[in-house]
Order: sequence, then C-alpha cells, then structure tokens
Amino acid sequence: MTTFVLVHGAFRGGWSWDRVAPLLRAAGHQVHTPTLSGTASGLDVWVDEVAALVTGTDTVLVGHSQGGVVVREVALRADVRHLVYLDAAVPDPGERAVDVAPEPVDDALLPPRDTVVPPRPQAAGGDLDEATAAWMNERLVPTPFAPSLDPASPGEPDVATTYVFCTGTPSAYPCGTTRRRLDERGTPYAWIDAGHDAPLTRPDVVAEHLLAAADDRSRAT
Repeated sequence: MTTFVLVHGAFRGGWSWDRVAPLLRAAGHQVHTPTLSGTASGLDVWVDEVAALVTGTDTVLVGHSQGGVVVREVALRADVRHLVYLDAAVPDPGERAVDVAPEPVDDALLPPRDTVVPPRPQAAGGDLDEATAAWMNERLVPTPFAPSLDPASPGEPDVATTYVFCTGTPSAYPCGTTRRRLDERGTPYAWIDAGHDAPLTRPDVVAEHLLAAADDRSRAT
C-alpha cells in the first residue's frame, strides 16, 4: 500500500481532490488531502503541515499548481518515494514562487507580504462544466501572499519525479514557465488533455498517472 499526499493549488482546498482520492483508495492506497492554512505567514507553515503527513518512505507526494512549490520543499525534508508535479509551479533553488511568473517580477510593484489574495470565480468552459464551476465557486477561498515571497531551499530533491501538464491551461500560468524550463533542460513530461483543474474534470486520467508513479520504484539519478 502506498500513501498519497495530495497538495492543492492556490484558492483551493483538499476538496479539489474529491474526485481523485476515491479512485486511489479503491486501488488499495491511503490518501491524505490536506487543506493548507489560509493564514500562513510563510512557506514553512505549509511545508510543516504537509511534512507531518509523510510518516513512511512509501509515499507519493503530489503538488498541483502552487502546491508544486510546497511539495518541492517537503521532498527536501522528508523521505518520499516519488514526487509528482501536476501543472505545477516549480521554482529553482533560491527562487520565490513569484519568480516563476511568465514575465520578470518588479519587487517594487508586489503587494505587501501580509496581503491575502481573493479568488477569481471560475467560469465554465473547455472541460469545466457549469455544475463543477458552480461547486468550485462555493468553495474557493483567499490565499495568503507571504508563502510566495519565500525562496526555495538550495539543492534538488533526490527522488524519482514525474511532471504532468494540462493541454488546456493558459500559457501565462506559472506552470508554463516550469514546462519551458524542462524543454530547455531536456527533461521529459506527460500531458493530460484537460484544463488546469484536471483533478476535478479528468480525475480518472489524473489517477492513472498517480498510480503509475506508485508503481515506479526507481530513484532520481
């Protein structure tokens, strides 16, 4: 049995995995879907929350969107078996989450550290149907800005890693920066034919990728 720890992106909560988690549990695995603190004063708060759930080495750690920033740090501190970045922002060592933006950031224009960013309502389109968009809008919450200003730790996680991207995600999302860097470095990745909220719109395909990661016993080289 593998333990999956699934970390959501900005403005979302553990509920964003509600359609994936049952599929993983049906395959015989344990699943944790934490909701990150909405009052986090820094990235370490979120990292500590997630790291507390990694209680064994047979753990697949998954970060969606902004959750990629969190799981990168957790994988540096905890012994996990596989790391999955799903349409995720992945900073390089020393970078902040805001530095993964598609355009260079002017620090003078950034909001104060204690800013709480309100969510943007979701609209139906692509593979996001009206019922799911309405369900999401009832649950979206503000996200603290402070964690996005803390630099990523030095080094890279020494763990088998899978990158998966969604075909319908706008190119201006931070995960687009991640993908372009992988192209430059010759690092392979997979695609899901879905929008950014694939855990809700294509849970079956997301679960397939996560189960494949659970079956992979390799280590990073």
